[in-house]
Amino acid sequence: MSRARNALLFTTLGPTTSWVLWLDSDVVETPASLIQDLASHDKPLVVPNCFQRYYNKEKEAMDVRPYDFNSWIDSPTAKGLADKMGPDEILLEGYAEMATYRSLMAYMADASGDSRREIGLDGVGGTALLVKADVHRDGAMFPAFPFYHLIETEGFAKMAARLGWHATGLPNYFVYHYNE
Repeated sequence: MSRARNALLFTTLGPTTSWVLWLDSDVVETPASLIQDLASHDKPLVVPNCFQRYYNKEKEAMDVRPYDFNSWIDSPTAKGLADKMGPDEILLEGYAEMATYRSLMAYMADASGDSRREIGLDGVGGTALLVKADVHRDGAMFPAFPFYHLIETEGFAKMAARLGWHATGLPNYFVYHYNE
């Protein structure tokens, strides 16, 4: 996925490009004003919360659940795990045997909360992500190799931060992923 994102980026980023929207093809629902809404925050990297609509058998009704768990705030535990890893090892989110205790934006959602609420993030998901083109021009890309024990979008957020660009999450602004 990293190589595909980078190939798209390097072949399409022009000198007059202001923003790059990364939107997975299986995102099935967004506000019509998605680009304008995200750009209005004027942040180098901004990511909405990605959820999924599904039929909840217990409630016998349609419901929503978090989908993208790659938007997070780092934890001392995750940093400690990374410190003990070899140079080619990666730290992934969501495995019990490697619990990171990161604060996941997916669990910070408040459906009735302010959709413009912003939080700082250390990792970002890529289901929907708006990036100022200058972040990419400065050298931030999606590592297909371990970058501080992270890869792909999470590694991208780390790389951008190392270059002085910081990620912003919108925990109460929702896009929806296809329910596999």
